[in-house]
Amino acid sequence: MLRDCILARAEREELDPPLSQLRLLDACIDTALRLAVSPFTFTTAERKRAEAEQREHFFQLSPDLLCIAGTDGYFKRVNENFVHLFGWSETEFYRRPFLEFVHPDDREASEEELQRLSEGRSTLRFENRFRHRDGHYRWLAWTSRPVPKHGLIYTSARDITEEKAAAEERERLLKALRDSEARFRNMADHAPVMLWVTNVKGVTTYLSRSWFALTGQEEATGLGFGWLDAIHPEDREGMRQIFLEANARHQPFRLDYRLRARDGVYHWAADTGSPRFDAEGRFLGYIGSVVDISDRKQEEEEREALLARESAARHEAEEANQLKDEFLATVSHELRTPLTAILGWVQLLRTGHLPESRRERALETMERNARAQGQLIEDLLDVSRIMSGKLKLDVEPVDLSIVVQQALDSVRPAADARGISVQATVDTSSSVMGDARRLQQVVWNLISNAVKFTPKKGRVRLVVERRESFVELTVADTGQGISSAFLPHVFERFRQADSGSTRKTGGLGLGLSIVRHIVEMHGGTVTGASEGEGRGATFTVRLPLSVVQPRDGLTRPSPRLPPAPVPERVHPAELHGVRVLVVDDEEDARELLRTLLEDSGARVLTAGSAEEGLQALRAEQPDVLVSDIGMPGTDGYGFIERVRALSPEQGGRIPAVAITAYARSEDRTRVLRAGFQSHVPKPVEPVELLAVLASLAGRFETPPKS
Repeated sequence: MLRDCILARAEREELDPPLSQLRLLDACIDTALRLAVSPFTFTTAERKRAEAEQREHFFQLSPDLLCIAGTDGYFKRVNENFVHLFGWSETEFYRRPFLEFVHPDDREASEEELQRLSEGRSTLRFENRFRHRDGHYRWLAWTSRPVPKHGLIYTSARDITEEKAAAEERERLLKALRDSEARFRNMADHAPVMLWVTNVKGVTTYLSRSWFALTGQEEATGLGFGWLDAIHPEDREGMRQIFLEANARHQPFRLDYRLRARDGVYHWAADTGSPRFDAEGRFLGYIGSVVDISDRKQEEEEREALLARESAARHEAEEANQLKDEFLATVSHELRTPLTAILGWVQLLRTGHLPESRRERALETMERNARAQGQLIEDLLDVSRIMSGKLKLDVEPVDLSIVVQQALDSVRPAADARGISVQATVDTSSSVMGDARRLQQVVWNLISNAVKFTPKKGRVRLVVERRESFVELTVADTGQGISSAFLPHVFERFRQADSGSTRKTGGLGLGLSIVRHIVEMHGGTVTGASEGEGRGATFTVRLPLSVVQPRDGLTRPSPRLPPAPVPERVHPAELHGVRVLVVDDEEDARELLRTLLEDSGARVLTAGSAEEGLQALRAEQPDVLVSDIGMPGTDGYGFIERVRALSPEQGGRIPAVAITAYARSEDRTRVLRAGFQSHVPKPVEPVELLAVLASLAGRFETPPKS
C-alpha cells in the first residue's frame, strides 16, 4: 500500500524516478515490514515463558504484600515485601500454618474468614494482627479471592499499623474531647454564671442552661444572634456593634447591659468575652460569661446617691459656714457703720464748736443712722423669732390698701432723693385676714428693696388687685435684676448676690427671708422673677381674701431708743497743717471725718471711691491717708495695693489708716499685710483716730524727762 501511494504521487506530479531508486524504495519497505512483525512471530512456549517471567517480576516487586495460600492453612508463596516486613524467611512461612502468625485475639475471626474463603466467597477487606519475628504485631488489611477448584487463595495485604495507631489516637482524642465537652457542659450548666461560645463569624454556637433558665429562651431562639432579642431595646444596637467590632479585631471586651428575664423584668448583666485561638494562632471565635450584677448595680447606685448626699451635705455645711462668716462680717459692718456716724457726731456736738447749720445736719444724720440701725436690729430679732418659732401674728381683718399706702409713705423720701419714680395701682376693696404691722413690714421690705437696687431715674411699680379668691400684690422695678444662678436662693437667710467687701448696697440679706416667712404664716405665697442681670426684678405676693371688713386706724408703734451714755471728755490731738486724704463711699462718714479732722486743724481732702482717691493722691500729695475697706468697685485692699504700686514721688509711701466695720482679728491682720500702717474699727472713736493720725504724721512731742 505504501509503495502504491508513492508511485501514484510521483505520477500526479509527472515525476520519472530512475529504476535504481525504485528498487531501493522496495527494499527499504520490505525490511521495515519484517522488523515490524518480528515481535509477533514468537513461539507459544516463548510467549508463555515471557508471561511467567513478567508475573513473577510483578509478584516480587509489588509494593503490596502478596501471597498465595492454600485452603489447608499454609502459605504457598509470599513475596519479598512480606518477608522483609515481618523478618521471617520464606521457608519459615511455608513450614508453619499461617494462623500461628496471627494474634491470639484475632485467630477466631481469622479461622472464620478462612472458612468463608474455602467456600469460594471473596473478601474485599479483612483486618488482623500478624506477628513479627521480634514478637511485636502489625496490623494488616487483607483482600482475598479464592480459587476452590485448585484449593488456592490469592491474597494481597497492606500494612495499616500506622493508620490503626492514628485512628486509635484520633479516637482517643475524640473521646477526650467528648469527655471534655461533657464536663464543660456539665460545669457550664451548673455554674453560677451564664456561659456562651461563638465561632469566627460571631455566631453563637453554645449557651449554657442558666441562660435559658433566666431568659426563657430556647436553643432554637437563643443561638445564632437570637440572644440579642433578650437585651433591652435601648442597649441592643450598641451591644451588637461593640461585639461585632471586637470580633473583627479579635480583642477581648466587657459590656454592661440590661437583660430581660423570663418574667419580663430587666436585670443588669456584665458580659465578658475572650477570643480563642488554636495552636497555630488562628482565630476560632469567643468564649464568654454573663453575670447578673443587678445587686451590685443597685449598691453602686445607692453608694453614688449616698456620696452625692454626703457631698451635698458637705457642700451645704461649707456653704453654711461661709455664709455664717460672711453674715457675721456683714452684721459687724452694717451695725458699726451707722454707729460710727452717730457716735462721731455726738462727740462733735459735745465739743460745742459746731455751727448751727452743721448741728442740724448732725442731728439729721444721727436720726437717719439710728433708724437704720434699729431696722437692722429688728430684722435680727425677727429672724431669731422665726428660727425659734416665737414669731406671733395679731390676726384681724386688714385693708391692704392702707398697709400699702403707709409703706409707700415711708419709702417715698428715699425714692425721691434718688429720682426714682414709684407708681402704685391699688384695689381699695382688697381685704385680708392678718397682722397689719407684719404685712406692712412685707410691703415695706419689697418696695425698699426695689428702690435700693434700682439706679437713679429708674421706675418702681406696685400693683394690688383681686384674682379669684386671692389678693395679688406685685412689686416690679427696672433695677439691676437677679442672675439665674442666684434666683433660686433669693429667699434664703443670710444670702446676698453681692456679699463681699466690694458690695454696692448694704443690708444683712434677711429682708426677703422674713417676707417669705410672714407671707407663708398668712397662708400666702411669694415668688421672685427676673429676666437676668440689668433687666429688673418682679416679686409677687398672693394672700387669701378675707370675708370680714377691716377695722380703721392702722398704727405701727415707733421704737424707742435708750439714752446714749455720756462719753468721757478727752482732749483730741492737734493736727494743724496736716494734709489728710479721706476715702469713703458713705457721704455721712466722709462728712463726719471731714468735720472731726478740720476741727483739729487738719486740711482735709475727700474722695468717694478708690479711683477718686488715686486722682487726689497724685494731685495733692497729702501727709496721711484714711480709707474705708468696704467700698463698691475697688475695696480698700485693692486701693492700698494700687497706692503702694506708685513711686515715692507719687505718694506710694504715704502712711495709711484703714477704717473698717470688719473688726475680726483676721481682718486686722489682713489690713496690715495689705499695706496699711494702722487699723481703726467702726464705730470710730474720734480721739483714737486723731491719735493714730498724729502719730503717723509725727505730731506727738516726746514728753520731757523728769
